[in-house]
Parts: sequence; C-alpha cells; structure tokens
Amino acid sequence: MSAGEGERGLSDMEAAFAYTHALMRGSGRLTTSFTVRGTFAPDRVERAVRRWLGRLPLLSLRITGADGGLCFRQGAPTGAHPLLTAPAGTDDEVAGERLWRLRAGPGPAGTTRFRLTLHPAICDAYSVGRVVRPLLDALFDTPGPDAADRATEALPPDTDELTYESGGCVCGVCGPGAAVAYRGGRGHGQGRGDGRTSEAMAPGVVAVTLTPYESRRLREWCRAGRVTVSGFLTTVLADALARETGRAEVTVATAMSLRRRYAERTLIAEPGCVLGLVKARLRAGAGGDALGRARANAAVLCSAGRAWRPERRAHAGIRHAVEREAKARGPEVRVVDAGSVDTALGPHAARITGLRTVAARGAGGGPGGSLYLSTFKGALTAALSSHGLGENWSARAERELSEAALLRPAFSPL
Repeated sequence: MSAGEGERGLSDMEAAFAYTHALMRGSGRLTTSFTVRGTFAPDRVERAVRRWLGRLPLLSLRITGADGGLCFRQGAPTGAHPLLTAPAGTDDEVAGERLWRLRAGPGPAGTTRFRLTLHPAICDAYSVGRVVRPLLDALFDTPGPDAADRATEALPPDTDELTYESGGCVCGVCGPGAAVAYRGGRGHGQGRGDGRTSEAMAPGVVAVTLTPYESRRLREWCRAGRVTVSGFLTTVLADALARETGRAEVTVATAMSLRRRYAERTLIAEPGCVLGLVKARLRAGAGGDALGRARANAAVLCSAGRAWRPERRAHAGIRHAVEREAKARGPEVRVVDAGSVDTALGPHAARITGLRTVAARGAGGGPGGSLYLSTFKGALTAALSSHGLGENWSARAERELSEAALLRPAFSPL
C-alpha cells in the first residue's frame, strides 16, 4: 500500500487492532482515569493540553483509507478544542476517527480528575504511562522537548519493517524464573495506593484493588506455587467464564509486548502499538487444584507463544479475519498484564492519588471479558470489562477474582 510524505500504512498488528476496534464497536480501546492532587484553573489545563499535543506528535495522527487499506496521516486534531467536555464515546468508523479523547474536571477532596481514552492502534499497555507522563509534565511545567524537536517521532515505527527475533517464551504467564520477553517492571496501567476497593466503573466493568500488603501476599503465594499472578488469575477467570457459558473450554488471548522481540530495540521505546495476542484454548476446571491448572494452562500458552510469529497480511485479509472473529460464538478471555505504572510516571507518581486503566471488550463476537492487571504504589488492581454475559456476570466475576486474590493466599495450602 502506497503512502505519501508524512504517511505510512498501518502495520499488520496496528491494522488488526484498528479493524477490531471499528467492527466490534470499541474493542481494545484503553481508558485511563486518574486523579491529581490539587485544583487547576481551566485555562491552565487547556495550556497544558496544548503543550502535551506539541510534545507528543503521535496524538496528531489520523487513520484514513488508502489503496484498499488503512494509513496513518499527520494532521491537526479534529473538533473545536482538544479538551472535550462530552463523555468519551466509541466511534464505529475507522476513517477520520479521533484517536484519543480527554476529559478533565474537579475530583474529590481538592483533586482534579482526568479521563483519557486512547485508540488501540496508537497505544498499548506499555504506552499508557508514556502518554500520561507528558501531560503531567506540561501540567506541572516540567521542561520537555517541543513539537519541532519531536516532529520526526510523529509516526511510530512500522513493525512490519523490523526484524523479529524468535525463540524463548513470550506468553507472560510463565512461572517465576522463566525467560519472558515482557514482565511487570516496565509495563504501565492502573492501580490505587489507598487501600483495597471494589468499585463499579461502568455497565459491565468492575475493578478490584488490593492493598500493597495483600498484593505482596498474593505474589508470594503464587511464587511458592510456581505460577505468576497473571497466570493464576487468568485461570480463575477462564474457569468462571466456562461455568457461566456452560462450556468445557474457553479461548484465552494473552497480550504480550514485543518491544524486546525486535533487533531494532531502540526504535520502539516510545508510545505506539507493539502488542501481540497469543490465543490458546484452555479446558476449564471445577474446584480442586487451581494452582495446578494454572501451571498447566501456562504451559499451553507458552507453547502457543513460542509458535507465534508476526504476520504481514494485506489489509483486506486482516479485515476479513476480524469479521470472522466478530461472528465467532465461543467464549473468550483477554488478559493484559501491564505491570507497574510508577516508573513511567516518575516524579509525578507522588502527585497521583488514583490511576486505573480498563481495556474495553467492545460489542460483537462471542461472550467474554478483558482483564487488565497492573500495580501502582505496590497495590495490584484487576479491571474487568465484559460483553454478552448478562447483568449478573460482572458481580460474580468480581467476587470470584476477589476471593481468589484474597482468600486463597490466606487460607489455602499449597
């Protein structure tokens, strides 16, 4: 697919996320809510947003059609003003779509609350913190490069042109000590450092947050059981989904960052979509040894991860594949383990009283949920969005995740 100056075709992974987002009505988008200590006049927030746009040219991109495919094109943000007052919504069309939305307003007890929604073609789990930090830099007048200094970085690297290094496990759910391509310390996502909460966020979305002590106890218990927290909670949720849908098997899609899987590592440190999805069908269990099933499931996902390779398909083929997936009827769990957000926020972490990201499941396809895990100030948060599972599913899934994370480490022998 040809593209002009300041343009390039979306890579296979970017196009897959873009088509999925459009055809499955918002699937994959990342919505990050965070509160900042202090209140700020509207004009100060507006100035910060303008500086943020200048420092992060990625946000000026648009997705348009080109020669039967999708193309990134540079351009000014659409709309009267980049700081929106309407709720962040879902766009059904790909062409000309806004790739980000931002809301800001008063928060509780002298704080300011922000809500940032990012299109999955320009942002993955690793990138969330890399997008939020420049906004905080601008809000607190932290020095940074201007638009002219970063003009060459407006277009993210095209992973179809990079050299993929095969070998090793990339599933992200191996037991401790396994060689993995991406793990907690460099990921970014959501969390709260103010104690465990269980809070409904939107229809079909719930979040369970552990205290730092409870998070540490869960990690130690999983380590003793030779699984990761992500692997254990993946099994818990897969079992719950199988019971809800009456299936003996469910499909699990594990998100993995590929930033350490390309030879040209220095080109993909900044924001962008460098995320692969490894899928495997897992048999569900009823009671019994959840740790044992988690280890078995990790082995299945590891095998799928070793066999996975990036594809380089024509965009028409990608769209047809997404259309087939949208018509699928089998239940599916998608898990993103984004790790710790503290490093990405740097000195601003102390100013944040709460930060949480949800990966949207979107409408379309079979029933299922997206589980987004990450840690902020030592507190683990599991944010679950779901679709097609009825009104009571979110409450049941929330309860089972809470019991698994809190009660099993406290009372269940290994």
